[in-house]
Amino acid sequence: MQSIRRLVACTLFILPVCAGAFTLGGGGDPLPLDRTQKFDLAADPKALAETYVATQAEGKLKNIKRIAITNMCVQFVSGKEASGFSAGATRGYTRTASAAIPGGLDPAKMQAVADAWLEQMEADLKAAGYEILPYDQLAANDLFRDFAAKYESGIREGSRADNNNQKGSTGETVVFVSPRGRPFAPDCGTISPASTGTFVRMSYPLDAEFLTISGVVDLGDAKATGGLLRGASASVDHVQYIRAGDSQFQFIGKMGPGARVWLKQSIVTARDPFSLGATSTENTGSYDAANKTTTVTTTTAQAVGFDETLYYDNALTYLVAMHRMFLQKMPSR
Repeated sequence: MQSIRRLVACTLFILPVCAGAFTLGGGGDPLPLDRTQKFDLAADPKALAETYVATQAEGKLKNIKRIAITNMCVQFVSGKEASGFSAGATRGYTRTASAAIPGGLDPAKMQAVADAWLEQMEADLKAAGYEILPYDQLAANDLFRDFAAKYESGIREGSRADNNNQKGSTGETVVFVSPRGRPFAPDCGTISPASTGTFVRMSYPLDAEFLTISGVVDLGDAKATGGLLRGASASVDHVQYIRAGDSQFQFIGKMGPGARVWLKQSIVTARDPFSLGATSTENTGSYDAANKTTTVTTTTAQAVGFDETLYYDNALTYLVAMHRMFLQKMPSR
């Protein structure tokens, strides 16, 4: 069985989450998660794409005929935490909540999801009339070999935290998995502007546009806030979904920085692998004699059941549904 290795920690700026329901649609900014809006797998992908997908420089997609899948990974969120803070003159209050995949993630099953997703994506791209550059041809390119030497390989775990402030903070642990063990960039689905020139130079001898791909399988929504006295709150809602914003296609090549296609509305699974049980709280206190202040911490925990088979089946099913919506923005050949 493959092991999960650790990546260096990075910073994540999490979008604010609004309470209550909202209307699907809007511009290209990722919309707040609404767990009540389940994705309909039976619906027409073209109609769904109008709701779930946003594009940038969409006109450049018409020039793409041959695709080299250069950098691809699936990000499995394995844990989340939230902390809210509040304080008075002599007393401080902290509320914390956390969530994790019960029993942890299985490296072999994550790898199987990533491999199957790439296989189905290549088949769907070919069915739409696109030519896929064989990976061995890409790997034989000198520029790509030099570039990929700086990439990660294998299965990696990393952590991300929001911009901590005096009112609250949230964070997550993520496992990065690349299909077929291919090297991938630590920032996964994003092409660094500093890399643009290298990709452009590679594109001419290979006669292909390069595609970098990311899909994020999330486990819940972490929220934290604070205020005066006992105004602190923290929660993590369990729900499996493909996360908006970070799940995307990004092209680059002879046309320079190319089109980008991304999920603007998170895909919430129709059947959730998590079943929630009883909630418990624990209060602990500490006294700072130097400052004559007392801090009270309330930790919330919830029993969670987990259907492991459904979790991995959902991950593949909804990642495929996502890229099929993306293909609706790409002209068939």
